[in-house]
Amino acid sequence: MKLWQKILIGFCLGALVGLIAGPQAAAFKPLGDLFIRLIKMLIVPLVFSSLVIGASSMGDLRKLGRVGAKTLAYYLITTAVAVIIGLVLAAFFNPGAGFSIPANSYEANSHPDLLDSLINVVPASVLAAMVSGNMLQIITFALFMGIAITLAGEPAKTIHSFFDGLAETMYKMTTVVIEFVPVGVFALMA
Repeated sequence: MKLWQKILIGFCLGALVGLIAGPQAAAFKPLGDLFIRLIKMLIVPLVFSSLVIGASSMGDLRKLGRVGAKTLAYYLITTAVAVIIGLVLAAFFNPGAGFSIPANSYEANSHPDLLDSLINVVPASVLAAMVSGNMLQIITFALFMGIAITLAGEPAKTIHSFFDGLAETMYKMTTVVIEFVPVGVFALMA
C-alpha cells in the first residue's frame, strides 16, 4: 500500500472515530503523542547525516558552491512566492477583521539585526545546537563537516563511511516510523 493511501485511511478513520466517540476519543491521545515524538526523534540525526554525506559526496568544492548557490536561489524564490501568496490571501480574506487587541496587552520583541543573525548561524557548541534542535546551526556545522571530509580526502574515508552508514540507517528508521503513519494520523485526528 502506498504512503498516501495509508495517510488517507488513517485520516478517515481518525475523523470517523472523532465524530463517533466525541470527547472519549481523547483516549487515543497517547498514540498521537508517541507518533509526534517518533517524528521529532528522527529530525536532527536524519538532517545532519544526510547533509554531511551530501556535502562530502560532491567531490569538487566548485561543484558544491554551484549547488549551494542554486539552492539559495531556489530558497529565496520559493520564500518570495510564499510571502506573495500569503499577502494576497490576507488581502482577500481579511483575517482578524473585527478582532481588537488592547494596546497594553503585549510587549513587542526586538529582533536581532542582520549581523547578529549571521553570527548566530554558526553554533558556539555543536552539541548544544543538536540538543536544542537549532536546525540552522546544525545545517551549518553539517556543511562544514562535509566540506572538511572532502578536503581531507583518503584519511577521512572512515568518517565518510560512518556518516554514510548513519544516513542509510536513518532512512530505514524513517521508513519504520512512516509505517506507523496510519496509527499516528488516526490517533491525532481522534
